[in-house]
This record gives sequence, structure tokens and C-alpha cells, in this order.
Amino acid sequence: MSGPLLEVHCTVDNCQWWGEGNYCHASVILITHDEIGERYPDEFDAPEVKQIVSESGETPAETCMDTCCKTFTPKQG
Repeated sequence: MSGPLLEVHCTVDNCQWWGEGNYCHASVILITHDEIGERYPDEFDAPEVKQIVSESGETPAETCMDTCCKTFTPKQG
């Protein structure tokens, strides 16, 4: 399932998905609550969202500081 084209700005230049102009080039992105980010291994990303929701439910946040990008992957090399 493909959604609308969306510009995602990112300043984390050591991520493999980071691109010139501070754009994220990942095809899908999982943003979740920090508690979920800490509970699941780094390998859990957007493809596992159904499993995460079935095990943990929806994860509302109070502020942006309560959220994390699970799609971050350090650049190699």
C-alpha cells in the first residue's frame, strides 16, 4: 500500500536514509512512542507495525519528546 509522497526532513546525517538537503529517503518510516522503541530490537521497523500494535496497542504520546524514529539505521563505513 502506497501513500502520498511526503517530504520528511531529517538532520541525522549519520543515518543510511539521510540525503542531501536534510531529507529522509526511506520508503517507509515507523515513528512510535519511546517506550516501544526501547522494548523492541532495532530490527523492528515499519514492516512489523502490525505485530507491535497487536502486542502493545496504540501508543499515544504527550509531547514530541516521547517519540522516536525506529527507521534510523546508522550509515555503514
